[in-house]
Amino acid sequence: MGSGGGPIARVVPVGAARNAGRLPTVDRRTFGLPNLRRNVCPHFYVTNARGAIPIQAPHLLKALIRNDDNISRCQLRGGVHLEQGYVNDVCLTARFNQCVFYEDELSRE
Repeated sequence: MGSGGGPIARVVPVGAARNAGRLPTVDRRTFGLPNLRRNVCPHFYVTNARGAIPIQAPHLLKALIRNDDNISRCQLRGGVHLEQGYVNDVCLTARFNQCVFYEDELSRE
């Protein structure tokens, strides 16, 4: 059994030794990950007692919104507090341009 020809034998394809030092490249388009920043309204932001929360990681937005101490807001309507359901259904989706505030802003221009 020690000959290396058993069911656990490693088969190295021709040319694999040549590419052994390289890491495989990944094409993100085929992996199916959405561009999260594209699906977030550019006017949406979150505040807490210390002020606006900078959002470097859009995938953490839903966690920030679930926290009751944080307030969801829109730059187009400064004093408006947005409800969590509305934020999840409109502001954090590709349909953010269907927001009533967004439509109002477009009609003004």
